[in-house]
Amino acid sequence: MDKTTEQNRSELQNRLHEIYDLINASAVLSWDQATYMPTAGAASRGRQLATLGRLIHQKMTDPQIGRLLDALQPYADSLPYEADDAALVRVTRRKFEEAIRMPSDFAYEFAEHASASFSAWAEARPANDFARMAPYLEKTLEMSRQYADFFPGYEHPADPLINQNDYGMKASTIRTLFSELRSRTAPLVQAIAQQPPVDNRCLLQYYPKAQQEAFGMEIAQLYGYDLQRGRQDETHHPFATRFSSGDVRITTRFHEHDLGDGLFSTLHETGHALYELGVAPELDATPLGAGTSSGVHESQSRLWENLVGRSHSFWNCFYPQLQQIFQPQLGNVEMEEFYRAINRVMPSLIRV
Repeated sequence: MDKTTEQNRSELQNRLHEIYDLINASAVLSWDQATYMPTAGAASRGRQLATLGRLIHQKMTDPQIGRLLDALQPYADSLPYEADDAALVRVTRRKFEEAIRMPSDFAYEFAEHASASFSAWAEARPANDFARMAPYLEKTLEMSRQYADFFPGYEHPADPLINQNDYGMKASTIRTLFSELRSRTAPLVQAIAQQPPVDNRCLLQYYPKAQQEAFGMEIAQLYGYDLQRGRQDETHHPFATRFSSGDVRITTRFHEHDLGDGLFSTLHETGHALYELGVAPELDATPLGAGTSSGVHESQSRLWENLVGRSHSFWNCFYPQLQQIFQPQLGNVEMEEFYRAINRVMPSLIRV
């Protein structure tokens, strides 16, 4: 690498560090909103997130970013496709070209709307009040269509949004994939639904929250979740979030009359966190410093939640410990009964 290239690379990286520090600061505010923020802070939090969103957008669309990418392109082309610097130029260019199509005012408005929508949902959900959420959903749909129009030539209005989360995917490819899956899974679910329902009453007894949390976090740590680089908190809708390679947090929710909800939520979010903790620290504060796509992310969360966490061999190991913690509830419940209960299949509109 010659001196000019090195200088250009250093300047690009410094600019990206500033942008992604702001992105991660915004993520901290969003995490706080979903966990500890007082409800009266919602309007101000929306404004704060919107201000950060506009500032991030302005910095990401600075013409100097484009000039640096152009200057670094020959260097990137000389490297193997999988090289970090080649990927940095490639992915930053994609982010830059996406950002310059969108006005800063739209970035501000969308961030403010997203924050307001979350606060409204958090209030509407316990009351099952869809009417309260309907105007927010309508505006989300309207703004999503506006966003799509910044990328003319799409086959389907959802394509630009899908591409943003799973690069290279679009509605038509997902429809094909879902069609193939549906042809096998729908008959299987129907066949299961026609059988006598699995008895899951053993999961629906009283399970104190503190003991649920302690057991779930013990398993999370055995999975490899490092509490020096993470923590778990409660929220309405579980999620994992990454602020840096040294700070990847998970959230969950507990129902004291449903053991499976909190436990498998914790294992699911631990899967997300383990994926993020596996990203090389030197990629922090760059477009490469996070999971590659939503699809890959879900594969990792469901790996640890379902393929491991609901497996027979897993519970052969951990069920005696769970029985000991919840002796009154599970002391007389055979492992096979518990195993069938946690793997109960039934049609549902509820994803999480």
